[in-house]
Amino acid sequence: MKAMVLRGYDRPLQVEEVDKPTLGPDEVLVKVAYCGICGTDLKILEGKLADIVKLPHIPGHEIAGTIVEIGSKVKDLKVGDLGIVYPYVSCRDCELCRTGQENICFDVKRFGFELKGGFAEYVGVPAYNFCKVEGSMESLKNFAVLTDAAATPYHALKRIARVTLGQKVLIIGAGGLGLHGVQIAKLLGAQVAVVDIREENRSLAKKFGAELVMSSIDGRAKKEILLWTGGKGVDVVLEGVGSPSTFQGALSCLKRGGSLVIMGYDPSTPLSVNGKDMHYNEWKVFGTRLSTKQELLELISLSSQGSLKPVVTMSVAMEEANRGMEILREGNTPGRIVLTAF
Repeated sequence: MKAMVLRGYDRPLQVEEVDKPTLGPDEVLVKVAYCGICGTDLKILEGKLADIVKLPHIPGHEIAGTIVEIGSKVKDLKVGDLGIVYPYVSCRDCELCRTGQENICFDVKRFGFELKGGFAEYVGVPAYNFCKVEGSMESLKNFAVLTDAAATPYHALKRIARVTLGQKVLIIGAGGLGLHGVQIAKLLGAQVAVVDIREENRSLAKKFGAELVMSSIDGRAKKEILLWTGGKGVDVVLEGVGSPSTFQGALSCLKRGGSLVIMGYDPSTPLSVNGKDMHYNEWKVFGTRLSTKQELLELISLSSQGSLKPVVTMSVAMEEANRGMEILREGNTPGRIVLTAF
């Protein structure tokens, strides 16, 4: 089969013929129809996750496609089913998995990271990870990005920050994840403010319901946030950039007792907090990591009902994955870029 293979960091992906996956009894073979491109894919190509990703490697974790073969023990799925792939393969039996935290399983592995991903013609996945979707092949393109671009902010806002009706949420970074975060925060009953350097992203954020949009998280933005919140600060910040400056800016806009959730990160740049500020304000700082499969199924339902609109703003042929990566790197499209099948 064909695949886009990474042979060296900071080098282009190249089209290669590789072995087609062989199935275990509890697995299904998915013919990839679409695969989203994520900012983390850029980190992989640049070697920032070299401790995790081993070369040669096939990236891609936002996978959608059709089942073309099933293992001997697979039930409730059949050849021809359309669906998306929950990207995390967990042991499903450690204490974390048993308590509904399979996304941080002690032995978790991920498609496009430790495992070969969806920048390929086919991918073999556990039947458990295949989530059926009703609809057409064309509609499947939008569902592909639910697996991360929507799943990550959904988990962050609903489960980690526990956003409730009437709260005020600040989202820093309105790209692929942040634009879904705006919609999710609104569905949870919150009012939303957004910071993003790109005018097109801010415009889309307003379209999805953001009440306040700003271009940077600076002193002026802090004044606007305090005015918007009656001088108190926001209840929740979803930080999607991961730089020291945006992190400190996020804390400065946070209400006493508020929660900051770190969604974006740069492995080469550590973040720091002021212990005195943490002490006096009782701020809660959380990490967040993708979602559970159950949360992904909830997102499928929300999207099928029209309550959540997946933000896919560009499609690129799989063979042109390098062009898609460059467009993402330059920030020339506000939502997700999706690669289409070989």
